[in-house]
Amino acid sequence: MTQQFPLLFAPFRLGKHDLQSRIVVTGHAAQFYDEQKLPTEDYAYYLRERAKGGAGMVTLGSCGVHPTSTSYFINQNDRIIPRYQVIADLVHQFPVPVLAQLSHNGRRSGVQQREMLDGDWLSVAPSAVPTPAFSYVQAMPHEMSTAEVEEIVAAFGTAAGRVRDGGLDGAELVVGYGALVSQFLHDQSNRRTDRYGGATTEERMTFLYEVLRAMRAALGPDLLLGVRISDDLVGYSIDYEDSKTMAPLLEATGLLDYINVWLGLASEKASFRAHWPPYYHAPGEFAERPAGIKQLVSLPVIGIGRINTPALAERMLAEGKMDLVGMVRELIADPHLPNKAREGRVDDIRMCIACVQSCVGRQNLALPITCIYNPVTGHEKQWADPGLAPVKKKVVVVGGGPAGMEAARVAAERGHQVVLFEASDRLGGEVKLAMLPPMRESFEEIIKFFERQLPQLGVEVRLYTEATVEKVLAERADAVIVATGATPYVPDIPGAQGANVITSNDVLTGARTGQHVVIIDTQGTPPGCVVAEVLADQGKRVEIVTGLNWVGSDIPGPVWHHLYERLLGKGVVMSPMTGVSQIGEDFVDVYHVVNTSVARTIQSVDTVVMAAGGQANDGLYNSLAGRVDELYVIGDSAQPRNIEMATYQAHKVAVEL
Repeated sequence: MTQQFPLLFAPFRLGKHDLQSRIVVTGHAAQFYDEQKLPTEDYAYYLRERAKGGAGMVTLGSCGVHPTSTSYFINQNDRIIPRYQVIADLVHQFPVPVLAQLSHNGRRSGVQQREMLDGDWLSVAPSAVPTPAFSYVQAMPHEMSTAEVEEIVAAFGTAAGRVRDGGLDGAELVVGYGALVSQFLHDQSNRRTDRYGGATTEERMTFLYEVLRAMRAALGPDLLLGVRISDDLVGYSIDYEDSKTMAPLLEATGLLDYINVWLGLASEKASFRAHWPPYYHAPGEFAERPAGIKQLVSLPVIGIGRINTPALAERMLAEGKMDLVGMVRELIADPHLPNKAREGRVDDIRMCIACVQSCVGRQNLALPITCIYNPVTGHEKQWADPGLAPVKKKVVVVGGGPAGMEAARVAAERGHQVVLFEASDRLGGEVKLAMLPPMRESFEEIIKFFERQLPQLGVEVRLYTEATVEKVLAERADAVIVATGATPYVPDIPGAQGANVITSNDVLTGARTGQHVVIIDTQGTPPGCVVAEVLADQGKRVEIVTGLNWVGSDIPGPVWHHLYERLLGKGVVMSPMTGVSQIGEDFVDVYHVVNTSVARTIQSVDTVVMAAGGQANDGLYNSLAGRVDELYVIGDSAQPRNIEMATYQAHKVAVEL
């Protein structure tokens, strides 16, 4: 046992619970729900794994309490109670309290209502005032009567009763996030003249007080009750100053066990990048907000904000900025981070790189979240404890990119003898390029993790070794996994084979370009945009051409927003919905993909850069077919996709060896 992080693992009592660590998993949308909007068994195992990994407390994502609110989970009738019980039973295999987060989206539901074409319920708000944001639909809500407000207050209490009956340890009320409670608190959205209105924030807290009293009455004195307050970072919802006003008043009610401090709105493009801070934000950047709240109250304060290492978490506690440390994406990447830190195994931690690709990115696609290089996340029931393989085999892995590294790691972890061939001087594959553009240095953590893990597991890594059929067969392996990646693809555009045409990979490896560069992006993924920034930083005049609806359309929102802003600031020209008909020695002919008769010629072009994905490098696999009993092809050599898909397929194959 190490004393490296004494505060992280110091005894801490929250209500009647002695927490096993001060690292908590705060509520977040993980998208594990069924057609009834009820949490699934996979979600229960997802939460269990974080409890097993050493978290002090875990909280479910938002549960909507009334039919007038959209939410990922629906706590509107007793059908959720058995689902809560499953979660409680699994999480309580470890000494970890588990809470439900309760909410009502208020007028925010109107946007989702419109998208779902659902007219069977009302989108409600304190007043008939839409959100004054231009980044999404300004849906006009229904203004609630006093009786309707009272009905929703009662609904929060009834929902808290279901939390109690489901065996959970308490509930947390969403106060910020632009949701209904914050709509009552802000004068832009609350223009009422009954008791739920008022001229000041304190006067407008009536709805909040009534909800908390209803929840406490239902939970009883022994279950935990907390609030998640926020700086929503927009002018039409509560901000940090509002939170500082409310915190002492909330403590004075005697109803609460803790205050959780939040940041940003997922629904507002100017705000959501701080809500899910990607690698453009410094670790711990937002810690001053919980620190400010902590100075005003004696209640325990949970802080958040890309606190990405045990060392940083320890420092936050040592500096008195928070009492408990919220770590969500960090435990998506490695749910066992707390236990590894406690045991002094920091080098074994799989660090979150803040790419938001497979957590936020999948959430935005309404898919269960996972991690770009931890495929077990989201598949805990099947893969969290695979155990040793029944038959030990010799396994050859060809290629040291993400797929090859993950296949080698899992195979070795299961007891197989593993040899990995890598032609270059370092593991990493395409990750070695992904980490080169500005602000993307964190991608190197993927490589570093495997560089630490593979030797520990006994994998024989042979760098500078190009695998041939003869070399592979000479190993007399029981199984061969081919992960030889992909080569850049150049689309069939007239002129695309010209001397002035290079690929995004070429730029990242140092190829020179002329002064005026056109990037043809057929994917909407990061390479086109990040290469544009690299070239803009070299003083080049850059235009991105894509046939997609917008430039970078397949980049996760928080990253896209930062990157798009940076490109605009550096003068990069964006040309979406634009196809390419011909590339000449000094021009590119383009057209509008909706109306092809709308065409133009981009003149005086020196260099054209293709960001068109890859084509499978599967020659070795085809040559080995029929000559190896167990032969697999994974990652980009099976089909060029992304790191998430490569590591998922690699893990699946290695588990089944």
